[in-house]
Amino acid sequence: MSYTKRIAPLKWVLDDEPDAALIAGLIEECDLPGQVVKVLVKRGIDSAETIQRFLRPQMVDLRDPYDMTSMREGIDRVTQAFCNNEKMVIYGDYDVDGITATTLLYMVLSKLGGDVIFYLPNRLVEGYGLSKDGIDQAKDAGVSLIITVDTGITAIEEVEYARSVGVDVIVTDHHEPGEKIPDAVAIINPKTDGERYPDELSGVGVAFKFAQALYQSHSQDERDLEEHLDLVAMGTAADIVPLVGENRVLTKFGIRQIARTTKPGLKSLTFVSGLMGKDISTGQVVFILAPRINALGRLGAAGEAVRLLSTRDEQVAAEIARKLDEENKRRKAIDETTLKEALAQIQEIVDLDNDRAIILSGEGWHQGVIGIVASRIVERYHLPTIMISVTDGVGKGSARSIPGFHLCEALKECEHLLIKYGGHKYAAGLSIRDDQITEFREAFKKVSIKHLTNEDIAPKLHIDLEIELTEINDDLMQTFEEFSPFGPQNMRPVFLTRNCEVVGQPYIVGKNHLKMRVRKGDPVFDVIGFGFGHMASLISDKGCLVDLAYVIEYNTYNDVTRKQLRLKDIKLTAGNLSTGFA
Repeated sequence: MSYTKRIAPLKWVLDDEPDAALIAGLIEECDLPGQVVKVLVKRGIDSAETIQRFLRPQMVDLRDPYDMTSMREGIDRVTQAFCNNEKMVIYGDYDVDGITATTLLYMVLSKLGGDVIFYLPNRLVEGYGLSKDGIDQAKDAGVSLIITVDTGITAIEEVEYARSVGVDVIVTDHHEPGEKIPDAVAIINPKTDGERYPDELSGVGVAFKFAQALYQSHSQDERDLEEHLDLVAMGTAADIVPLVGENRVLTKFGIRQIARTTKPGLKSLTFVSGLMGKDISTGQVVFILAPRINALGRLGAAGEAVRLLSTRDEQVAAEIARKLDEENKRRKAIDETTLKEALAQIQEIVDLDNDRAIILSGEGWHQGVIGIVASRIVERYHLPTIMISVTDGVGKGSARSIPGFHLCEALKECEHLLIKYGGHKYAAGLSIRDDQITEFREAFKKVSIKHLTNEDIAPKLHIDLEIELTEINDDLMQTFEEFSPFGPQNMRPVFLTRNCEVVGQPYIVGKNHLKMRVRKGDPVFDVIGFGFGHMASLISDKGCLVDLAYVIEYNTYNDVTRKQLRLKDIKLTAGNLSTGFA
C-alpha cells in the first residue's frame, strides 16, 4: 500500500463526553476501565447486556436463517433438486466476497451429496453478474437450478431468460435492489423491500445463512459449518461491510478459523503472503490476503481462486497460491500505471475547487483495477470517484464514494444515460455507451453538487476519546483489543493527547514515514506516522510540543515488543498546523 499526502487537512471531530452517571454505573457493573466504557457508550453500546454481547460474542447470537424472506422457498427448491438428482450450479461474482461465497456453497452442497458445479463469469469478457451466455453454458452442462451468490438482484431479464430455457434461479445477494426484482424461485437478500432481516451481511454472509438453513433442513450439525468461517471472514472483511451485529460474530470467529484452517489452499495462501504462523487481523485480510485472491478475478480467471480454496490437494494448492502471488504482482504494476494516467487526467478535466465528484474515462484501462484506483483517488481527494474503462465503444465503470453520498441513489438519477448499474452505498459498477460519457459526467457532477455540501466533502477524523499518555498500560490495550475485529462502524479507537513533547530527533523511514518518540509525564512512547515523513522537518526543534491523534498498538521488531502510537494526524500545538494521511 502506498501513502500519498492528503490534499486537504483533516478536521478533528471529538464528541461530547457521555453522561457521567451512566458511565459510573457501567464501570461498576461491567468491571471495565472508564476509558473503555466511555468509548463503548459513544458507539451506542450503552447497557451491561449489549457490552457483554459486544465483548464476548457467541455463535448462538446468530439469528435464525429462516428469518430471511424466501429462505424456505429456496431451501425447498434445493431439497427438490437433491431428491430428483438435478444438477446445480453456484453462480458467483469474481471479487473476494463472490469467490468465498461460491466456494462455501460449492463445498457445503457437495458435502451434502448434491450434484453441483460452480461458475464465475470472466470479468474481461462477460462482465459483472448473471448473463445469458453463462445461463446457456449452465443449460448445456445439464444444469436445472442456478443459485447465485453475491449477484443477481438486478438480473431481471437474465432470470426471465433462464426460466424460458427451463432453468430455475435462486438469488442470494446483498446488493441494492432496483424498483423491480427478478421473478426467481426465491430472493434471499437483506436489502429487498419488506425484508425483516436487519443486518448488513456480505454476499458470503448471506451464503452462510443459506448454508445454515440447508443444514437445519437436512438435520445436520450446524457446528460443522464453523470450518468455513474462514471463508466468511475473508469475504466479509474484503467487502468492507459494517463489522457489527452478525458480521462481527462471523468475522471474529472466522479470523480465528483462518489461523487453524484445514484448507490446503488457504494454508498455501498464508504461506506465500508471509502470514503463516502469525495472528491474522482484518487489516491483513483486506491488504494482504484479499488482493491475492482478487488478482485472478481482476485479471479474468476467478475460477482458479475457487479451486484454490476448495481443493484438498496440497500440491495443487501450492501451485495455485504461487500463481495468485505472481498475478498480484502483475496487478500492482497495472494499478500504478492506471493511477498515474488517472491523476494526469484529473489535472486536465477536474475543477478541484468546485467539483464534488470525479468522473474519469480511459481507452483500454484494465477493468480489473479501476475499482482499486477509484478507491485511491477517493482517499486522496475525498470526493466520489468513477473510473470508466472504454473498449469497443462501451464503457464499464467502477465507482467509490464517501460518507453521506449514496452511490446507487445518485446513479439512479442518471440511469437514462446508463446501460445498467448496481452496487452498494459506497461502491457500485456501471456500463455506458462511449458517446454518453461526457453527458453522464456533467449529469453526475450536478447530482453530486445537489447532494453534497462543503462540510460533506471536508475529510474528517473522528476521535473517540481524549486521554493522557500516562493512562496507557497493558490492561487497557488488551481490553481495547477485545473490540476486534476492526472495520467499518467498529474502527480501532482513535485517541487524542495534547501537548506531547517530542523526544530526540524525528526522522524518516521508508519512502515517507515519520518515526519519533514523545512523552507527557514519565513514559516515553514510540510513534510511527505512515505518510507523515514531510512533517519531520517541521517538528525538529528539541522539546517541540504536538497534539497527536493516534491508535495504540504493539509493535514487534527484532523479537522485542513495545507499545506504539500509530498516527492518524498531528498538529503543532503552537502553530495549529495539521496535515497528513492515515
